[in-house]
Amino acid sequence: MPPFTSPDNASYTVSYRSDLNVLVMRWLRPNTLAETQVSYQHLLALAHEHTCANWLLDGRRDGPLVLETAQWLGQQFLPDAARQLTPQLLRLAVFSSPARFEQRLVDMEVAAVVAEATAATQPYQTSLFLDEGKALAWFSEPQ
Repeated sequence: MPPFTSPDNASYTVSYRSDLNVLVMRWLRPNTLAETQVSYQHLLALAHEHTCANWLLDGRRDGPLVLETAQWLGQQFLPDAARQLTPQLLRLAVFSSPARFEQRLVDMEVAAVVAEATAATQPYQTSLFLDEGKALAWFSEPQ
């Protein structure tokens, strides 16, 4: 599937890699909460269309982590998406910039929300990566 660009042609792209059975979302600039919500709803619709619960999320250009967005993802959207995609297990490979990776360690407000959202007790699996190749390879590992 060729990449789909967001309606404003500047917010995000999303594509389905049929060879890997992975949906790839790339944010092209920092997004508001509303823009992030639209992009994730689009991703979930494509997940249903392609019966694909493997998502590579490339947030390297999305700027710093925003507490409100992280809360919405971890407390609302991702648990709901995981339930909708059952019996498939939602698996999220989060491809991050070094700055965002570091922020989750030093920004205590964000760190707590990210820790909760990525906890093993969630109804989905999440792993964080600084290398896209390793992120894609993670989908091949046993669950």
